[in-house]
Amino acid sequence: MLDSADVVVIGSGGLGAATAFNLAECGLRRVALVDQHDIGSQTSPRAAGMVSCLRKSGFMIEIIKLAAKKIARLTEETGQPLDWVRSGSLKVARRAEDARVLTDDLRRGVEHGLDVERISPEEARRLNPFLMVQGVEAVLRIGDDMYFDPAQVAVGFARAAEDRGATLLPNTRVTRVLIEKHQVVGVETERGTISTPLVVDAAGAWTRQVAAASGIEVPLVPTMQQLIVTEPISQARADLPMVRIMDAAVYMRPCQGGLLWGVYEENPRFFDMQALGAAFQVAEMSLDAAVLRHYADEVKQQLPILREVKIREHRGGIPTMTADGQHIVGPAPEVRGFYFASGCNVAGLSICPAIGEALAKWIVDGKPPMDLEPMSIERFSRPWSEDELRTQAGWQYRHFYGAV
Repeated sequence: MLDSADVVVIGSGGLGAATAFNLAECGLRRVALVDQHDIGSQTSPRAAGMVSCLRKSGFMIEIIKLAAKKIARLTEETGQPLDWVRSGSLKVARRAEDARVLTDDLRRGVEHGLDVERISPEEARRLNPFLMVQGVEAVLRIGDDMYFDPAQVAVGFARAAEDRGATLLPNTRVTRVLIEKHQVVGVETERGTISTPLVVDAAGAWTRQVAAASGIEVPLVPTMQQLIVTEPISQARADLPMVRIMDAAVYMRPCQGGLLWGVYEENPRFFDMQALGAAFQVAEMSLDAAVLRHYADEVKQQLPILREVKIREHRGGIPTMTADGQHIVGPAPEVRGFYFASGCNVAGLSICPAIGEALAKWIVDGKPPMDLEPMSIERFSRPWSEDELRTQAGWQYRHFYGAV
């Protein structure tokens, strides 16, 4: 157990592990990556592992483009394995109002240099034979999109951080961050106290509990996300483009000879992590296959395969949603040395290589390498009731693909 560190990163999911790796890359040798469970074991390995480059703002497009490049170079930069495929994707509108959204998406994608074009439903079916054209109003092809093995990312960054001198502290629960005169001075854990002037709260579903123990409020909601991996299917080639059906918020991609699919449902389940207890692990979360069956029925005209194929794996995670669907990255304004890397908004793993690098440089250099103001926690300047926060976060979850 360490008694001091230059910086302590709390949480070893994608955002925390990537930040720890980049801090070590920037020259900080006394980096501690602390997790109350095994390293990289909670929500990150249960994610879908999809990179969606066409986002709702130019700001996010540029950051995810950087993240996609870093995912493609992750093995080169870290020495750790990562299986990935740039398959592209098909964004499908079934309603006229969503087709108009695709028009705006196309313009924004072209402005930011993405490989994006409108194609006919018939051309979309030629690219992915699992997609049927009945009820399809319009399709956008995004050639930059990719997918990867989510189980390799957080663990890979953590191992690479350790190779560069960082200390990994699994099964070490943080009880609070110690603050004196508005300055971080240490981290209290169940195994002892670590003196440090810098802390990164990247605790995922437990972000609020870590911050609240030190009197800092962070407005995000742990939210249930679940998906299915099917048994192998003869036509499920690895290079088939991913499919995203906008209004149903259903996604599908190739996975290990079969298909992986899930949904951002209308009324997601939210969690109070404090009520679940300190020993709770994401693997213990109760799943609900009925939700997935309902949405498989909803898209049965376009993706009938989802109702036909056998299930190999049903898994779920607990991503964190914010009221505006944007990540929370950067310093807590009221406490010097306290930083956030959270609010993944069901896209934290895909963007973590870029966020981890940017936050590490911010901490080391004293200023961010790019304008990250849209991710600042200061945008939530007023108090949020829990009901209001959950309502807005639920809306962002359901409308991740920009459906009207």
